[in-house]
Amino acid sequence: MKEDEPHALTVWALGIGEGFFVSVFTDIILIRFFCIKMDKWLMIGIGILFLLFNYFYFFRSERGKRIVISKSTFLESNKISIIATILFFLILISSLFWGAICSKYLLETYCNQSSLFQ
Repeated sequence: MKEDEPHALTVWALGIGEGFFVSVFTDIILIRFFCIKMDKWLMIGIGILFLLFNYFYFFRSERGKRIVISKSTFLESNKISIIATILFFLILISSLFWGAICSKYLLETYCNQSSLFQ
């Protein structure tokens, strides 16, 4: 199947991924210093905020098309660019797991709360 809008799909994936990653770190900071567990709607809102930012920065201004046309690479190496991209998304996806584990640990250790995950 051919994708109709590959640039829009890339912007969407990047925006949601960045938003989720920032949400995980914000949640960890809020739990550690204020014993506040972040609401899921705030996490979704952060994801949408990053999605809109990436939309306006890359898609709307056509920077994304210029990047694809110029075939920009990281450190002038295609191999390094592929490895950096894979590592970036592995870290984003792995934050799904270690974010929840870290949050639970911080709640139990610093806030004496474990009932939020039961």
